[in-house]
Amino acid sequence: MGTFLDMRTSQNASNPFTATLSTFATNPSLIGVIGLQTRSVANPIVKLEGTIGIQASTLTFATLTVLFARGTTNPTGGTIVYTAVVGIPTLSLLTSPQLVTVCGADLLAPAATETVYTMLAYASTDATRTGPESFQGIAARTT
Repeated sequence: MGTFLDMRTSQNASNPFTATLSTFATNPSLIGVIGLQTRSVANPIVKLEGTIGIQASTLTFATLTVLFARGTTNPTGGTIVYTAVVGIPTLSLLTSPQLVTVCGADLLAPAATETVYTMLAYASTDATRTGPESFQGIAARTT
Protein backbone atom coordinates (compact mmCIF):
# COMPACT_ATOMS: atom_id res chain seq x y z
CA MET A 1 0.00 0.00 0.00
CA GLY A 2 1.25 3.48 -0.84
CA THR A 3 1.83 6.38 1.51
CA PHE A 4 0.71 9.88 0.52
CA LEU A 5 3.53 12.43 0.19
CA ASP A 6 2.10 15.54 -1.50
CA MET A 7 -0.52 16.83 -3.92
CA ARG A 8 -0.49 20.14 -5.81
CA THR A 9 -2.64 21.92 -8.39
CA SER A 10 -1.87 24.70 -10.85
CA GLN A 11 -5.18 26.23 -11.92
CA ASN A 12 -4.22 28.40 -14.87
CA ALA A 13 -7.81 29.29 -15.77
CA SER A 14 -11.10 28.25 -14.19
CA ASN A 15 -13.21 29.96 -16.83
CA PRO A 16 -13.24 30.25 -20.62
CA PHE A 17 -10.66 32.62 -22.13
CA THR A 18 -8.80 33.05 -25.41
CA ALA A 19 -5.06 32.66 -26.01
CA THR A 20 -2.98 31.38 -28.92
CA LEU A 21 -1.50 27.89 -28.58
CA SER A 22 2.02 27.34 -29.85
CA THR A 23 2.50 25.32 -33.03
CA PHE A 24 6.20 24.74 -32.36
CA ALA A 25 7.45 21.57 -30.67
CA THR A 26 10.66 23.44 -29.79
CA ASN A 27 8.73 26.18 -27.94
CA PRO A 28 5.48 24.76 -26.54
CA SER A 29 3.01 26.83 -24.53
CA LEU A 30 3.40 26.61 -20.76
CA ILE A 31 0.09 25.50 -19.22
CA GLY A 32 0.96 24.86 -15.57
CA VAL A 33 3.73 24.40 -12.99
CA ILE A 34 3.68 22.47 -9.72
CA GLY A 35 6.31 21.57 -7.15
CA LEU A 36 5.76 18.23 -5.41
CA GLN A 37 7.46 17.76 -2.05
CA THR A 38 8.64 14.16 -2.14
CA ARG A 39 10.68 14.27 1.10
CA SER A 40 13.76 12.66 -0.51
CA VAL A 41 11.92 9.32 -0.75
CA ALA A 42 13.63 6.91 -3.15
CA ASN A 43 11.52 5.95 -6.21
CA PRO A 44 8.34 7.90 -5.44
CA ILE A 45 5.32 7.27 -7.65
CA VAL A 46 4.15 10.55 -9.23
CA LYS A 47 0.79 10.71 -11.01
CA LEU A 48 0.19 13.73 -13.24
CA GLU A 49 -3.01 14.95 -14.87
CA GLY A 50 -3.83 17.98 -16.97
CA THR A 51 -6.85 19.52 -18.66
CA ILE A 52 -6.85 22.03 -21.50
CA GLY A 53 -9.66 23.52 -23.56
CA ILE A 54 -8.79 23.94 -27.24
CA GLN A 55 -10.37 24.88 -30.54
CA ALA A 56 -8.64 24.36 -33.88
CA SER A 57 -8.65 27.18 -36.43
CA THR A 58 -9.08 24.85 -39.37
CA LEU A 59 -11.42 22.15 -40.59
CA THR A 60 -8.56 19.80 -41.44
CA PHE A 61 -7.37 17.14 -39.02
CA ALA A 62 -5.16 18.53 -36.27
CA THR A 63 -3.37 17.18 -33.22
CA LEU A 64 -2.68 18.50 -29.75
CA THR A 65 0.54 17.33 -28.08
CA VAL A 66 0.63 17.53 -24.29
CA LEU A 67 3.94 17.11 -22.47
CA PHE A 68 4.70 16.61 -18.79
CA ALA A 69 8.29 17.61 -17.93
CA ARG A 70 10.34 17.22 -14.76
CA GLY A 71 12.98 19.55 -13.41
CA THR A 72 12.33 23.07 -14.68
CA THR A 73 9.71 25.71 -15.41
CA ASN A 74 11.48 26.53 -18.70
CA PRO A 75 9.33 25.23 -21.60
CA THR A 76 12.41 24.10 -23.54
CA GLY A 77 14.25 22.52 -20.60
CA GLY A 78 13.72 19.67 -18.20
CA THR A 79 13.16 16.00 -18.86
CA ILE A 80 10.01 15.00 -20.72
CA VAL A 81 8.45 12.21 -18.64
CA TYR A 82 5.18 11.79 -20.55
CA THR A 83 3.87 12.73 -24.00
CA ALA A 84 0.33 12.38 -25.31
CA VAL A 85 -0.85 13.20 -28.83
CA VAL A 86 -4.60 13.76 -29.12
CA GLY A 87 -6.64 14.28 -32.28
CA ILE A 88 -8.70 17.47 -32.44
CA PRO A 89 -12.04 16.80 -34.17
CA THR A 90 -12.24 18.26 -37.67
CA LEU A 91 -15.59 19.86 -36.97
CA SER A 92 -14.32 21.84 -33.99
CA LEU A 93 -15.07 25.13 -35.75
CA LEU A 94 -18.72 24.12 -35.96
CA THR A 95 -19.03 22.93 -32.38
CA SER A 96 -17.92 24.09 -28.99
CA PRO A 97 -14.25 23.95 -28.00
CA GLN A 98 -12.86 20.56 -27.04
CA LEU A 99 -11.85 19.78 -23.47
CA VAL A 100 -8.87 17.39 -23.36
CA THR A 101 -7.70 15.61 -20.21
CA VAL A 102 -4.42 13.70 -20.15
CA CYS A 103 -3.16 11.41 -17.37
CA GLY A 104 0.41 10.17 -17.02
CA ALA A 105 3.04 9.24 -14.47
CA ASP A 106 6.70 9.75 -13.65
CA LEU A 107 7.90 6.34 -12.50
CA LEU A 108 11.55 7.46 -12.50
CA ALA A 109 11.16 10.47 -10.20
CA PRO A 110 14.35 11.25 -8.28
CA ALA A 111 14.79 11.17 -4.52
CA ALA A 112 14.56 14.91 -3.85
CA THR A 113 13.07 17.27 -1.31
CA GLU A 114 10.92 18.82 -4.03
CA THR A 115 10.55 18.11 -7.73
CA VAL A 116 9.14 20.67 -10.18
CA TYR A 117 6.81 19.52 -12.97
CA THR A 118 5.45 21.48 -15.91
CA MET A 119 2.59 20.88 -18.33
CA LEU A 120 3.32 22.07 -21.87
CA ALA A 121 1.29 21.85 -25.08
CA TYR A 122 1.44 22.62 -28.79
CA ALA A 123 -0.82 22.02 -31.78
CA SER A 124 -0.10 20.84 -35.31
CA THR A 125 -2.05 23.78 -36.74
CA ASP A 126 -3.29 27.19 -35.60
CA ALA A 127 -5.40 26.65 -32.49
CA THR A 128 -6.79 28.65 -29.61
CA ARG A 129 -6.58 27.84 -25.93
CA THR A 130 -10.13 28.34 -24.69
CA GLY A 131 -9.90 27.18 -21.09
CA PRO A 132 -10.35 25.92 -18.56
CA GLU A 133 -6.77 24.81 -17.85
CA SER A 134 -5.60 22.81 -14.87
CA PHE A 135 -2.53 20.73 -13.98
CA GLN A 136 -2.24 18.55 -10.90
CA GLY A 137 0.05 15.94 -9.45
CA ILE A 138 0.15 13.57 -6.53
CA ALA A 139 3.19 11.83 -5.08
CA ALA A 140 3.30 8.67 -2.98
CA ARG A 141 5.86 6.15 -1.83
CA THR A 142 5.28 2.47 -2.40
CA THR A 143 6.31 1.09 0.98
